[in-house]
Amino acid sequence: MAVSGALKHIRNYASAGVLAALAGIITFPLLTRSLSVAEYGILGLITSSLTLFVAVGKLGMQHAVIRYYAQIKNANISFNLLQMNSTVSMMFFCFAFFTASLWLIIGYVFMPRLSDFNNISELFLIASGIVFLRLMGSGFMNFLRAQQRSAIVGFTQILTRYLYLAIVLGLMFIGQINVAFVLFAMLVAEIIGVSFAAKNYWPDFQFKLAEVVVPLGKTMLVYGMPLMLLESLGLVMRLSDRYIIQAILDENALGQYSASYNLTAYLDVILLGAMVQAIKPHYMQLWEGEGKDTTKVFLEGGFHMYLVLGIPFITLFSLVAPHLLNFLASPKYSPGTIVIPFVAFSFLLDGSMHFLAAGLYIKKNTKVLMFWGLIATVLNLSLNMLAIPAHGILGAAVVTIISYFVFMIGVSFRAFKFLPFNINTTVPLIISLWSLMVYALLFKWNFGSDFTSLMAKSVLGGVFLIIGVVIFDARSRDWVLLRLRSPNAGEAK
Repeated sequence: MAVSGALKHIRNYASAGVLAALAGIITFPLLTRSLSVAEYGILGLITSSLTLFVAVGKLGMQHAVIRYYAQIKNANISFNLLQMNSTVSMMFFCFAFFTASLWLIIGYVFMPRLSDFNNISELFLIASGIVFLRLMGSGFMNFLRAQQRSAIVGFTQILTRYLYLAIVLGLMFIGQINVAFVLFAMLVAEIIGVSFAAKNYWPDFQFKLAEVVVPLGKTMLVYGMPLMLLESLGLVMRLSDRYIIQAILDENALGQYSASYNLTAYLDVILLGAMVQAIKPHYMQLWEGEGKDTTKVFLEGGFHMYLVLGIPFITLFSLVAPHLLNFLASPKYSPGTIVIPFVAFSFLLDGSMHFLAAGLYIKKNTKVLMFWGLIATVLNLSLNMLAIPAHGILGAAVVTIISYFVFMIGVSFRAFKFLPFNINTTVPLIISLWSLMVYALLFKWNFGSDFTSLMAKSVLGGVFLIIGVVIFDARSRDWVLLRLRSPNAGEAK
């Protein structure tokens, strides 16, 4: 029941992720074909840097909201929701103001010296509004997540993405597509998306300046700041290679790498986004409300399901994504597709941490996460400086996997001292071998055009991989057989 209870929220977030990814996939060729490779590289650099700034600016409070809301709801801590609402909203406003100000200083003081791109400071000015809005919106969105109102959170994400797409289409229609207007489209979409989230949380929102509690703010920061540093270090691991590629190689290599990386990042929107938004609030509530044993059962079943379904999913994506990229963005980005399987696998490793590190999140020992994140980041930067000159963009992708693997091993060892749970490695290993066989069998097959190859490999690869999951995983086989016998099984639940 613990796993099935989370499935509804995973379904909501994953559905939103699929629809948001669809909007992104539609937007992708519009940008890659309308902008030059260099312009697309600069756009990717700005938006990725923006993501890093927002992650740092939150100071980990988004994670603290999830953790402390569960405690307050179950009356396991002395603070109340009015105090939490007041304290968190005041802190997010301060974070948004100072982070946007720092972004502007960098955009006007440092970036003109680091980049020859025209109007780079004006681009940072537009993006400063996005920084402010995303930080303010994070408070509302994470309160909704803590309440497990996954449908509202998912719809907000869909709304923002499709508004952005609609504005980009409008700009193309009037012939005004450039980096500045693309950022402006993103800004308008963020305004409407944040407003929608605020409207839905507003009935539960209470603010009194007198209820801003400094001790609560401090304890939430103690919990959240190591996670902020961890998230920031993770973004550095995914961003540093772009800066090194631009410095050592050129902007064309950066654009090709960014295109393949950005396409693969839709795995984050679809798969990891669903996991992180649904899994943490669920096991926090289980821990506070039902205890250790129920939480362990959920983590065991959930992690098994993640591996059994995630490995074939990553394999199928790696098989078809190069054809999808060529079809959407044109063959000028084709050299970058070599990194797709490696980047995709790194996202699978990243997602596994939401289960493996559960003991550290629950016990509030977030400094361990920060420590191993720092080790992985230093390793990533050091290896990138060696690998990129020698092996180009492929070296950067391989280094990403090495860094995440080191992080996963180090964190899991410490987390399992607090909350160990059983991991069945046999079935995931067999499915991994089966997936590799399917990939090797279909990878070099040529079905004609990229579109034809995309369709053929999607169907053939999907069928073979599903057959493998059903044959080798008893839980998946039982689920399929149950629904074949009774198509409506489970609906009442």
